[in-house]
Amino acid sequence: MNPGKGPRRDAELLLVVLFWAFNISVLKICFVWMMPLAFNAVRFAGAAIILLLLTRVMEGTVHIARRDMGRVLVLSLVGHTAYQVVFVLGLDLTTASSAALIFGATPIVVGILTWLTAHERIGAAGSMGAALAFAGVGLVTAGGEGPAQTVSLANRLTGSLLVFGAVVCWSIYTVMSRDLLRRYSPLRVTAVTLSIGAVPLIALSIPDLKKQDWSAIPALTWAGLAYSMLFALVAAYILWYRSVRDVGNLRTAIYSNLVPVFGALSGVLILGEKVTTGLLGGGVCIFAGILLTRLGRSGASAARAERAGP
Repeated sequence: MNPGKGPRRDAELLLVVLFWAFNISVLKICFVWMMPLAFNAVRFAGAAIILLLLTRVMEGTVHIARRDMGRVLVLSLVGHTAYQVVFVLGLDLTTASSAALIFGATPIVVGILTWLTAHERIGAAGSMGAALAFAGVGLVTAGGEGPAQTVSLANRLTGSLLVFGAVVCWSIYTVMSRDLLRRYSPLRVTAVTLSIGAVPLIALSIPDLKKQDWSAIPALTWAGLAYSMLFALVAAYILWYRSVRDVGNLRTAIYSNLVPVFGALSGVLILGEKVTTGLLGGGVCIFAGILLTRLGRSGASAARAERAGP
């Protein structure tokens, strides 16, 4: 990888973190007026059209070789259809802070899958960084306050299990995508997999689409849907895929630990949550974990270069 790309990829991943963190609050508000599956069907249909048109204009084609279609189909169903269904249903049942904590486990799940598939070695620094960042997520969530207490225990448990299922789906998607990204651009992979995954997602959402009272939806909810579609889906997915291709699975996934930090901060402005010492202390741990993981990767790369010789 070009050394100059490192800081740029870090900046892009921070943008992804901000998009997703703010999106959690946006979804919670939008679900007051729209049924979760109906909301997701509309934003995925729009995102699929935008991505396919963008890919066609920028690359001239959306073609994927026949030998890769099996992997593309799995990525589409697991990383888009299944992931989005369990995520929105889980988020609707549990709290934003609980969902954020569970998503903090993404680097650990990605690390395990990466080790099992032998894509990358997970050194001591990477393991320690992931553990430190996950501990920081725990501090952030434990120290947060807000309207979460209005959610029943049964709903929180069910929602949490569904959100963890989303973490597993997203981790599989992240790890399995890397081989495709050696042959196709992040834009094309995102456009094709999202578009294929949108078909069964919309089919599953038909009952909610029929029940939805479209005339009662306020303009603010439509604005939230547009944000979620353009930034949390289209832009974030492309940037995430680009980082997976350039810097690997674990280093990309470790940034998901920042989502609870910025999610809590957005909750201060949107959901009435309070800034606590847990939030501040957790943020320090998460940033330290990211730094440790990055240093570990840099050290491993340097060691390999030294062994390889001039």
